[in-house]
Amino acid sequence: MKRDGIDPARFFSEMSEYQITAQEFFSSVLLDSLNRNFGLKKAVISYFDTEGQFLSWTSWKGIMMDCDDHPYRKIAALDVVRNLIYREAVRDRLTYFDVEPRLYKSAEIVGVDRYEKSAYVRFIEENFQQHYSVTLAFGINAYIQVAFFKSWEEGDFTEDEIQRLNEIYVYIANSYKNFKKYEQAKIVANIQSEIIASGEKAYFITDDFMHVLNYNKAAVECLKDLLGEAVGEQINSTNPCSWLPFLLNGEDEKTAEKRVLTRVIKEYIFKVYTYDQTYSNGIIDRYHWITISGKGEEKSLNISQEEVPLTPTELRVAKLMQSGLTYQAIADELVVSYHTVKKHVQNIYTKCGVNSRYQLYRWLERREEEKIQGGGIMKMYLPSYSCINGKGPERSGLFFVRIFKSNS
Repeated sequence: MKRDGIDPARFFSEMSEYQITAQEFFSSVLLDSLNRNFGLKKAVISYFDTEGQFLSWTSWKGIMMDCDDHPYRKIAALDVVRNLIYREAVRDRLTYFDVEPRLYKSAEIVGVDRYEKSAYVRFIEENFQQHYSVTLAFGINAYIQVAFFKSWEEGDFTEDEIQRLNEIYVYIANSYKNFKKYEQAKIVANIQSEIIASGEKAYFITDDFMHVLNYNKAAVECLKDLLGEAVGEQINSTNPCSWLPFLLNGEDEKTAEKRVLTRVIKEYIFKVYTYDQTYSNGIIDRYHWITISGKGEEKSLNISQEEVPLTPTELRVAKLMQSGLTYQAIADELVVSYHTVKKHVQNIYTKCGVNSRYQLYRWLERREEEKIQGGGIMKMYLPSYSCINGKGPERSGLFFVRIFKSNS
Protein backbone atom coordinates (compact mmCIF):
# COMPACT_ATOMS: atom_id res chain seq x y z
CA MET A 1 0.00 0.00 0.00
CA LYS A 2 1.66 3.17 -1.20
CA ARG A 3 1.13 6.71 0.02
CA ASP A 4 1.42 8.16 -3.49
CA GLY A 5 -1.82 9.46 -4.95
CA ILE A 6 -3.73 9.44 -1.66
CA ASP A 7 -6.48 12.06 -1.73
CA PRO A 8 -8.72 12.20 1.39
CA ALA A 9 -10.42 15.42 0.21
CA ARG A 10 -11.51 13.82 -3.04
CA PHE A 11 -12.74 10.74 -1.15
CA PHE A 12 -14.94 12.89 1.14
CA SER A 13 -16.24 14.82 -1.85
CA GLU A 14 -17.13 11.64 -3.73
CA MET A 15 -18.86 10.10 -0.72
CA SER A 16 -20.80 13.32 0.01
CA GLU A 17 -22.17 13.37 -3.52
CA TYR A 18 -22.84 9.63 -3.44
CA GLN A 19 -24.86 9.68 -0.22
CA ILE A 20 -27.53 11.92 -1.75
CA THR A 21 -28.76 9.17 -4.08
CA ALA A 22 -27.19 6.05 -2.53
CA GLN A 23 -29.40 3.32 -1.11
CA GLU A 24 -26.49 1.95 0.94
CA PHE A 25 -23.01 3.18 1.80
CA PHE A 26 -20.86 0.03 1.93
CA SER A 27 -20.96 -1.15 -1.67
CA SER A 28 -18.85 -1.64 -4.79
CA VAL A 29 -18.89 2.17 -5.20
CA LEU A 30 -17.02 2.48 -1.90
CA LEU A 31 -14.48 -0.16 -3.00
CA ASP A 32 -13.88 1.74 -6.25
CA SER A 33 -13.36 4.98 -4.33
CA LEU A 34 -10.92 3.35 -1.89
CA ASN A 35 -8.94 2.02 -4.82
CA ARG A 36 -8.97 5.32 -6.68
CA ASN A 37 -8.14 7.57 -3.72
CA PHE A 38 -5.99 5.33 -1.50
CA GLY A 39 -4.63 2.66 -3.82
CA LEU A 40 -6.42 -0.16 -1.93
CA LYS A 41 -7.12 -2.68 -4.68
CA LYS A 42 -7.69 -5.91 -2.75
CA ALA A 43 -10.59 -5.52 -0.33
CA VAL A 44 -13.79 -7.31 0.64
CA ILE A 45 -16.84 -5.99 2.51
CA SER A 46 -18.60 -8.60 4.65
CA TYR A 47 -22.08 -8.09 6.05
CA PHE A 48 -23.62 -9.66 9.16
CA ASP A 49 -26.82 -9.14 11.10
CA THR A 50 -26.70 -7.57 14.56
CA GLU A 51 -26.56 -11.05 16.12
CA GLY A 52 -23.38 -11.87 14.22
CA GLN A 53 -24.87 -14.15 11.52
CA PHE A 54 -23.26 -13.88 8.07
CA LEU A 55 -25.37 -12.34 5.27
CA SER A 56 -23.18 -11.65 2.21
CA TRP A 57 -19.94 -10.14 0.93
CA THR A 58 -18.83 -7.74 -1.80
CA SER A 59 -15.30 -7.88 -3.22
CA TRP A 60 -13.45 -6.80 -6.33
CA LYS A 61 -14.82 -10.03 -7.79
CA GLY A 62 -18.46 -9.02 -7.23
CA ILE A 63 -21.33 -9.62 -4.79
CA MET A 64 -22.21 -13.00 -3.27
CA MET A 65 -25.17 -13.50 -0.96
CA ASP A 66 -25.18 -16.23 1.67
CA CYS A 67 -26.26 -19.63 0.36
CA ASP A 68 -25.73 -23.33 1.10
CA ASP A 69 -22.44 -23.48 -0.78
CA HIS A 70 -21.11 -20.02 0.11
CA PRO A 71 -17.36 -20.26 0.81
CA TYR A 72 -17.69 -18.39 4.10
CA ARG A 73 -19.76 -21.18 5.62
CA LYS A 74 -16.64 -23.36 5.70
CA ILE A 75 -14.75 -20.89 7.88
CA ALA A 76 -17.54 -19.20 9.88
CA ALA A 77 -17.09 -21.28 13.04
CA LEU A 78 -13.28 -20.99 12.81
CA ASP A 79 -13.09 -17.32 11.86
CA VAL A 80 -11.27 -16.11 14.96
CA VAL A 81 -10.87 -12.63 13.47
CA ARG A 82 -14.59 -12.09 12.99
CA ASN A 83 -15.44 -13.69 16.35
CA LEU A 84 -13.13 -11.28 18.18
CA ILE A 85 -14.49 -8.31 16.22
CA TYR A 86 -18.07 -9.21 17.15
CA ARG A 87 -17.37 -9.81 20.85
CA GLU A 88 -15.59 -6.51 21.25
CA ALA A 89 -18.23 -4.58 19.29
CA VAL A 90 -21.03 -5.97 21.48
CA ARG A 91 -19.02 -5.19 24.59
CA ASP A 92 -18.41 -1.61 23.44
CA ARG A 93 -21.92 -1.14 21.97
CA LEU A 94 -20.55 -0.10 18.60
CA THR A 95 -22.97 1.91 16.45
CA TYR A 96 -22.96 3.82 13.17
CA PHE A 97 -21.64 6.93 14.87
CA ASP A 98 -18.40 5.59 16.36
CA VAL A 99 -15.35 6.89 14.49
CA GLU A 100 -12.54 5.66 16.77
CA PRO A 101 -10.38 3.26 14.65
CA ARG A 102 -11.06 -0.47 15.14
CA LEU A 103 -8.40 -2.43 13.22
CA TYR A 104 -7.70 -6.15 13.47
CA LYS A 105 -4.48 -7.57 12.04
CA SER A 106 -5.00 -11.23 11.23
CA ALA A 107 -1.45 -12.43 12.00
CA GLU A 108 -1.61 -10.93 15.50
CA ILE A 109 -5.03 -12.37 16.27
CA VAL A 110 -4.33 -15.87 14.98
CA GLY A 111 -0.77 -15.86 16.33
CA VAL A 112 2.42 -15.48 14.31
CA ASP A 113 3.64 -18.97 15.19
CA ARG A 114 0.35 -20.62 14.09
CA TYR A 115 -0.55 -18.29 11.26
CA GLU A 116 0.94 -20.13 8.26
CA LYS A 117 -0.97 -23.35 9.01
CA SER A 118 -4.19 -21.76 10.21
CA ALA A 119 -7.66 -22.30 8.71
CA TYR A 120 -7.96 -18.55 8.27
CA VAL A 121 -4.96 -18.34 5.95
CA ARG A 122 -6.16 -21.32 3.91
CA PHE A 123 -9.52 -19.58 3.56
CA ILE A 124 -8.19 -16.25 2.20
CA GLU A 125 -5.64 -18.06 0.01
CA GLU A 126 -8.36 -20.20 -1.59
CA ASN A 127 -10.91 -17.45 -2.07
CA PHE A 128 -8.90 -14.27 -2.58
CA GLN A 129 -5.39 -15.51 -3.43
CA GLN A 130 -4.06 -13.37 -0.58
CA HIS A 131 -2.11 -14.18 2.59
CA TYR A 132 -2.40 -11.33 5.12
CA SER A 133 -5.32 -9.12 6.14
CA VAL A 134 -6.31 -6.15 8.25
CA THR A 135 -10.02 -5.82 9.01
CA LEU A 136 -11.88 -2.60 9.85
CA ALA A 137 -15.14 -2.91 11.84
CA PHE A 138 -18.15 -0.58 11.43
CA GLY A 139 -21.82 -0.26 12.35
CA ILE A 140 -24.12 -1.81 14.94
CA ASN A 141 -22.28 -4.66 16.67
CA ALA A 142 -19.72 -4.50 13.82
CA TYR A 143 -22.23 -5.85 11.32
CA ILE A 144 -20.04 -4.49 8.53
CA GLN A 145 -16.38 -5.29 8.20
CA VAL A 146 -13.96 -4.20 5.47
CA ALA A 147 -10.87 -6.40 5.06
CA PHE A 148 -7.78 -5.31 3.12
CA PHE A 149 -5.34 -7.95 1.85
CA LYS A 150 -1.72 -8.41 0.91
CA SER A 151 -0.07 -11.38 -0.75
CA TRP A 152 2.66 -13.58 0.74
CA GLU A 153 5.20 -11.99 -1.61
CA GLU A 154 4.27 -8.48 -0.44
CA GLY A 155 4.60 -9.45 3.22
CA ASP A 156 2.46 -8.49 6.20
CA PHE A 157 1.21 -4.98 6.86
CA THR A 158 3.92 -2.69 8.28
CA GLU A 159 3.45 -0.28 11.19
CA ASP A 160 3.42 2.61 8.74
CA GLU A 161 0.67 0.93 6.71
CA ILE A 162 -1.35 0.21 9.86
CA GLN A 163 -1.09 3.86 10.82
CA ARG A 164 -2.30 4.83 7.37
CA LEU A 165 -5.24 2.43 7.66
CA ASN A 166 -6.13 4.05 10.98
CA GLU A 167 -6.42 7.36 9.15
CA ILE A 168 -8.47 5.76 6.37
CA TYR A 169 -10.75 4.21 8.99
CA VAL A 170 -11.56 7.70 10.27
CA TYR A 171 -12.30 8.89 6.71
CA ILE A 172 -14.66 5.98 6.08
CA ALA A 173 -16.31 6.15 9.53
CA ASN A 174 -17.04 9.86 9.28
CA SER A 175 -18.46 9.48 5.77
CA TYR A 176 -20.62 6.59 6.99
CA LYS A 177 -21.81 8.61 9.99
CA ASN A 178 -22.85 11.46 7.69
CA PHE A 179 -24.63 8.98 5.42
CA LYS A 180 -26.59 7.47 8.35
CA LYS A 181 -27.56 10.91 9.67
CA TYR A 182 -28.82 11.87 6.23
CA GLU A 183 -30.64 8.55 5.81
CA GLN A 184 -32.20 8.63 9.27
CA ALA A 185 -33.40 12.19 8.70
CA LYS A 186 -35.31 10.96 5.63
CA ILE A 187 -36.71 7.96 7.52
CA VAL A 188 -37.85 10.12 10.44
CA ALA A 189 -39.48 12.58 8.01
CA ASN A 190 -41.39 9.73 6.32
CA ILE A 191 -42.53 8.37 9.67
CA GLN A 192 -43.64 11.83 10.83
CA SER A 193 -45.76 12.14 7.67
CA GLU A 194 -47.56 8.92 8.58
CA ILE A 195 -48.08 10.06 12.16
CA ILE A 196 -49.51 13.39 11.02
CA ALA A 197 -51.80 11.60 8.56
CA SER A 198 -53.06 9.34 11.37
CA GLY A 199 -54.00 12.34 13.53
CA GLU A 200 -52.02 11.15 16.57
CA LYS A 201 -51.05 13.92 19.00
CA ALA A 202 -48.22 12.39 21.08
CA TYR A 203 -45.40 10.33 19.61
CA PHE A 204 -41.69 9.52 19.61
CA ILE A 205 -39.47 7.68 17.12
CA THR A 206 -36.68 5.24 18.02
CA ASP A 207 -34.17 2.90 16.43
CA ASP A 208 -33.92 -0.73 17.54
CA PHE A 209 -31.15 0.06 20.01
CA MET A 210 -33.20 2.18 22.36
CA HIS A 211 -32.17 5.61 21.03
CA VAL A 212 -34.93 8.22 20.71
CA LEU A 213 -34.48 9.93 17.34
CA ASN A 214 -37.43 12.31 17.43
CA TYR A 215 -40.35 13.21 19.68
CA ASN A 216 -42.89 15.93 20.39
CA LYS A 217 -43.74 17.84 23.55
CA ALA A 218 -47.02 15.99 24.15
CA ALA A 219 -45.17 12.66 24.33
CA VAL A 220 -42.66 14.04 26.83
CA GLU A 221 -45.47 15.25 29.08
CA CYS A 222 -47.08 11.79 29.05
CA LEU A 223 -43.76 10.11 29.84
CA LYS A 224 -43.06 12.54 32.67
CA ASP A 225 -46.44 11.73 34.14
CA LEU A 226 -45.53 8.03 34.12
CA LEU A 227 -41.80 8.05 34.83
CA GLY A 228 -41.06 11.37 36.51
CA GLU A 229 -39.36 14.60 35.48
CA ALA A 230 -35.97 12.92 34.95
CA VAL A 231 -37.25 11.12 31.86
CA GLY A 232 -36.68 14.26 29.80
CA GLU A 233 -32.93 13.97 30.31
CA GLN A 234 -32.93 10.41 28.91
CA ILE A 235 -34.58 11.30 25.63
CA ASN A 236 -31.77 11.81 23.15
CA SER A 237 -30.23 10.08 20.15
CA THR A 238 -26.85 9.48 21.83
CA ASN A 239 -27.62 7.30 24.85
CA PRO A 240 -30.07 4.36 25.01
CA CYS A 241 -33.20 4.81 27.15
CA SER A 242 -33.45 2.28 29.97
CA TRP A 243 -37.28 2.22 29.86
CA LEU A 244 -37.67 1.58 26.11
CA PRO A 245 -37.17 -2.22 26.23
CA PHE A 246 -40.39 -2.48 28.23
CA LEU A 247 -42.31 -1.04 25.27
CA LEU A 248 -40.40 -2.61 22.39
CA ASN A 249 -39.84 -6.18 23.59
CA GLY A 250 -42.24 -9.06 23.84
CA GLU A 251 -43.47 -9.35 20.24
CA ASP A 252 -42.64 -12.06 17.73
CA GLU A 253 -40.26 -10.78 15.02
CA LYS A 254 -42.54 -11.60 12.06
CA THR A 255 -45.63 -10.25 13.80
CA ALA A 256 -43.80 -7.03 14.73
CA GLU A 257 -42.99 -6.39 11.07
CA LYS A 258 -46.66 -6.23 10.10
CA ARG A 259 -48.78 -5.38 13.11
CA VAL A 260 -49.14 -2.72 15.72
CA LEU A 261 -48.05 -3.68 19.23
CA THR A 262 -50.20 -2.25 22.03
CA ARG A 263 -49.16 -1.62 25.64
CA VAL A 264 -51.57 -0.26 28.25
CA ILE A 265 -49.73 1.41 31.16
CA LYS A 266 -51.82 3.11 33.84
CA GLU A 267 -54.02 5.62 32.01
CA TYR A 268 -52.11 5.56 28.71
CA ILE A 269 -52.29 3.46 25.57
CA PHE A 270 -48.96 3.01 23.76
CA LYS A 271 -49.04 1.76 20.16
CA VAL A 272 -45.71 0.61 18.74
CA TYR A 273 -45.35 0.61 14.95
CA THR A 274 -42.39 -0.90 13.10
CA TYR A 275 -40.45 0.42 10.10
CA ASP A 276 -37.77 -1.77 8.51
CA GLN A 277 -35.08 -0.33 6.25
CA THR A 278 -33.77 -3.23 4.13
CA TYR A 279 -30.62 -3.38 2.03
CA SER A 280 -29.53 -5.54 -0.89
CA ASN A 281 -26.70 -6.99 1.23
CA GLY A 282 -29.23 -8.55 3.61
CA ILE A 283 -28.96 -6.07 6.48
CA ILE A 284 -32.19 -4.81 8.06
CA ASP A 285 -32.21 -1.67 10.21
CA ARG A 286 -35.35 -1.52 12.33
CA TYR A 287 -37.04 1.65 13.57
CA HIS A 288 -40.16 2.17 15.70
CA TRP A 289 -42.60 4.98 16.20
CA ILE A 290 -44.69 4.99 19.32
CA THR A 291 -47.91 6.92 19.77
CA ILE A 292 -49.47 7.69 23.16
CA SER A 293 -53.14 8.32 23.92
CA GLY A 294 -55.18 8.44 27.09
CA LYS A 295 -57.63 5.64 27.85
CA GLY A 296 -60.22 8.24 28.82
CA GLU A 297 -60.18 9.84 25.38
CA GLU A 298 -62.80 7.43 24.10
CA LYS A 299 -65.39 8.97 26.43
CA SER A 300 -65.15 12.34 24.70
CA LEU A 301 -65.51 10.98 21.17
CA ASN A 302 -68.38 12.53 19.22
CA ILE A 303 -68.88 10.04 16.41
CA SER A 304 -72.22 9.75 14.64
CA GLN A 305 -73.80 6.32 14.79
CA GLU A 306 -75.40 6.87 11.41
CA GLU A 307 -73.81 4.41 8.96
CA VAL A 308 -71.51 6.19 6.52
CA PRO A 309 -71.04 4.38 3.19
CA LEU A 310 -67.52 3.21 2.27
CA THR A 311 -66.48 1.69 -0.99
CA PRO A 312 -65.59 -2.03 -0.85
CA THR A 313 -61.89 -1.17 -1.04
CA GLU A 314 -62.16 1.48 1.68
CA LEU A 315 -64.04 -0.95 3.91
CA ARG A 316 -61.33 -3.56 3.44
CA VAL A 317 -58.62 -1.01 4.25
CA ALA A 318 -60.56 0.02 7.37
CA LYS A 319 -60.82 -3.59 8.54
CA LEU A 320 -57.10 -4.16 7.95
CA MET A 321 -56.36 -1.04 9.99
CA GLN A 322 -58.66 -2.32 12.72
CA SER A 323 -56.73 -5.62 12.79
CA GLY A 324 -53.55 -3.64 13.48
CA LEU A 325 -51.72 -3.61 10.13
CA THR A 326 -49.44 -0.71 9.28
CA TYR A 327 -49.91 1.31 6.09
CA GLN A 328 -47.10 -0.58 4.36
CA ALA A 329 -48.49 -3.96 5.44
CA ILE A 330 -51.90 -2.96 4.05
CA ALA A 331 -50.26 -1.94 0.77
CA ASP A 332 -48.56 -5.36 0.59
CA GLU A 333 -51.84 -7.14 1.37
CA LEU A 334 -53.80 -5.27 -1.32
CA VAL A 335 -50.89 -5.15 -3.81
CA VAL A 336 -51.09 -1.38 -4.13
CA SER A 337 -48.72 1.46 -3.38
CA TYR A 338 -48.15 2.98 0.04
CA HIS A 339 -49.49 6.33 -1.22
CA THR A 340 -52.68 4.66 -2.50
CA VAL A 341 -53.31 3.33 1.00
CA LYS A 342 -52.77 6.81 2.49
CA LYS A 343 -55.33 8.23 0.06
CA HIS A 344 -57.85 5.54 1.04
CA VAL A 345 -57.24 6.30 4.72
CA GLN A 346 -57.83 10.02 4.19
CA ASN A 347 -61.15 9.23 2.46
CA ILE A 348 -62.14 6.85 5.26
CA TYR A 349 -61.38 9.43 7.96
CA THR A 350 -63.46 12.05 6.12
CA LYS A 351 -66.46 9.77 5.60
CA CYS A 352 -66.38 8.39 9.14
CA GLY A 353 -65.84 11.77 10.78
CA VAL A 354 -62.68 10.66 12.60
CA ASN A 355 -59.10 11.87 12.56
CA SER A 356 -57.08 8.99 14.01
CA ARG A 357 -56.76 5.23 13.82
CA TYR A 358 -58.00 4.89 17.39
CA GLN A 359 -61.19 6.83 16.63
CA LEU A 360 -61.70 4.65 13.57
CA TYR A 361 -61.55 1.56 15.81
CA ARG A 362 -64.36 2.98 17.92
CA TRP A 363 -66.42 3.94 14.86
CA LEU A 364 -66.18 0.41 13.45
CA GLU A 365 -67.15 -1.08 16.80
CA ARG A 366 -70.20 1.19 17.04
CA ARG A 367 -71.17 0.37 13.48
CA GLU A 368 -71.11 -3.32 14.36
CA GLU A 369 -73.14 -2.67 17.52
CA GLU A 370 -75.80 -0.99 15.37
CA LYS A 371 -76.05 -4.07 13.18
CA ILE A 372 -76.48 -6.48 16.10
CA GLN A 373 -78.68 -4.21 18.23
CA GLY A 374 -81.95 -5.94 19.06
CA GLY A 375 -80.63 -9.26 17.78
CA GLY A 376 -80.19 -10.84 21.17
CA ILE A 377 -76.44 -10.26 21.24
CA MET A 378 -74.60 -8.64 24.10
CA LYS A 379 -70.93 -7.61 24.17
CA MET A 380 -68.85 -7.96 27.29
CA TYR A 381 -65.40 -6.35 27.28
CA LEU A 382 -62.71 -8.06 29.31
CA PRO A 383 -59.07 -7.11 29.88
CA SER A 384 -56.45 -9.09 27.96
CA TYR A 385 -52.97 -9.77 29.32
CA SER A 386 -49.56 -10.47 27.87
CA CYS A 387 -46.26 -11.55 29.40
CA ILE A 388 -43.57 -8.87 29.01
CA ASN A 389 -39.89 -9.78 29.32
CA GLY A 390 -40.82 -12.94 31.20
CA LYS A 391 -41.83 -10.92 34.27
CA GLY A 392 -45.44 -11.98 34.44
CA PRO A 393 -48.72 -10.72 33.03
CA GLU A 394 -49.36 -7.12 32.10
CA ARG A 395 -52.69 -5.74 30.98
CA SER A 396 -52.27 -5.08 27.25
CA GLY A 397 -55.70 -4.32 25.82
CA LEU A 398 -59.32 -5.47 25.53
CA PHE A 399 -61.10 -8.30 23.84
CA PHE A 400 -64.83 -8.94 23.71
CA VAL A 401 -67.00 -11.97 24.27
CA ARG A 402 -70.36 -12.23 22.54
CA ILE A 403 -73.14 -13.87 24.51
CA PHE A 404 -76.09 -15.12 22.48
CA LYS A 405 -79.55 -15.33 24.03
CA SER A 406 -82.01 -18.01 23.03
CA ASN A 407 -85.39 -16.89 21.69
CA SER A 408 -87.15 -19.82 23.45
